Amino acid sequence: MNNLFNEIVAQHTAKLILNNAIASGKTALAYLFTSTVEGVGKTKTALLFASYICSTTDMLKVRPQEENFTIGVEQVREIITFVSTSPVESNHKVVIIHDCDTITPAAANALLKTLEEPGKGIFILITSQAQNILTTIKSRCQIVPFAQLPIDEVKTILENQKIFLHQDILKLCSGSPGRAIAFHSLLNSIPESILDQLQVPPKNVITALEVSHWTSKQDKSSQALLLTYLQTSWWEKTKSTGLLAKFRTARQQFQGHISTRNVWDNLLIP
Repeated sequence: MNNLFNEIVAQHTAKLILNNAIASGKTALAYLFTSTVEGVGKTKTALLFASYICSTTDMLKVRPQEENFTIGVEQVREIITFVSTSPVESNHKVVIIHDCDTITPAAANALLKTLEEPGKGIFILITSQAQNILTTIKSRCQIVPFAQLPIDEVKTILENQKIFLHQDILKLCSGSPGRAIAFHSLLNSIPESILDQLQVPPKNVITALEVSHWTSKQDKSSQALLLTYLQTSWWEKTKSTGLLAKFRTARQQFQGHISTRNVWDNLLIP
């Protein structure tokens, strides 16, 4: 079983914790896979660990809703129904909750009750925003930390996959191979005329509105990734705390019912 995580690069602490659980035959009722950035192997490791515990038939994966980037009460009710029945092919069922920091307060309270009495369920919560998770939920989980990787190691991982990225993108990826690949794909999808205007924050209203018009027409996942890229890139160039505040507001608005065009207008117009 020690070979289970061979394809996971680095992450020695996380692999040690999980291998010890496997070796002892004593898995926790809930795990919190956490890191400060996305794309460092949490999801891949979670799927490998879950595959050791149960078959795919007894596995439930939960992600934030596309329309508002939150995990709501209805999704938690689905989880409760899932773990309330006996496993079909395994001794346990496994629930993997991606981006668990996006869970709404009402849904978090409902989930908390299930974590207290999970029955035959084992939970793997995944997040890169652990500070946004209820302390009561954290306290019921075994923490499994995932570290950022050195740039040279990220570069090696990508080059082994025949992916060669500009050094500037590698610097912006915060030690995350997944983020580096996502940024690369995103930038390749943006028209050159728009990309040129995104090198620095717009300095006039006309440019801001042009960029906002194009950006707001993209799918929400691309918009969310672009927010992350611009925040990272522009902070490196400006070191503006005021700009960081505007990005925080934009993220909050994305989770509300404000139109994406208004979100980008508010962010980009100087």
